Amino acid sequence: MTRFDLHIHSALSACAENTLSPRRIVDRACQAGITLLALTDHNASANVPPALEAGRRHGVGVIPGIEVTTREEAHVLVLFDDLDTLTDWQAVVDAALPAVPNRVEFFGPQIVYDAADEIVGVDERLRQVGIEMGIDAITEAVHERGGVVIPAHVFRRRHSLTSQLGFIDPTAAYDAVEVTPREWRQQAHQLGRLVSGFPVVAGSDSHFLEDVGHWWLEVVEDVTTARGLMSAIRRLAG
Repeated sequence: MTRFDLHIHSALSACAENTLSPRRIVDRACQAGITLLALTDHNASANVPPALEAGRRHGVGVIPGIEVTTREEAHVLVLFDDLDTLTDWQAVVDAALPAVPNRVEFFGPQIVYDAADEIVGVDERLRQVGIEMGIDAITEAVHERGGVVIPAHVFRRRHSLTSQLGFIDPTAAYDAVEVTPREWRQQAHQLGRLVSGFPVVAGSDSHFLEDVGHWWLEVVEDVTTARGLMSAIRRLAG
């Protein structure tokens, strides 16, 4: 059995709680019985390595991830099976990100922690904006690297496929689409169900420590990677 949450932010996301360190995230997830999580900060991944270390200590699998804001201003979860590939992808994101400093007074700080739960830096670059890559180009580039692409909260009124593009393209190559926990409950979704032709999932989109561990989904298989999880979900979809 794998209990998972693929959408969790740390203090590296300017819109998240400043004390939301990787170690605290993993601690809370472990207490809730979550066995696999993805850390997905906005256009940033510097807090993934300490999350991986914390996960190894607690027996919680951590998927190296990032939430990319596309040129269309849609949010997309990008997940990889290893840190080296995420590091390579981060360089692509950085090259496509406008070279603009963060406005801390408006967006908030972007805090980097180490595995000992100490603040080791502040990311000064504005990451709450779209990169100069469209969603189709992102999907192709991520798949070339063996990664997984999941458009986030696809029916939300901001930063979603439907808010920014007006529709979900059924011919796209996404691995799944994400809805919010509220929509999951309201629509009585189950893993294996398709939305616009794609497997549907839901992540907590946690921005505060108290939110971590309040939402998860489960598959009966024991999986430890993004691709392994997507394979298990696709098998449910038949």
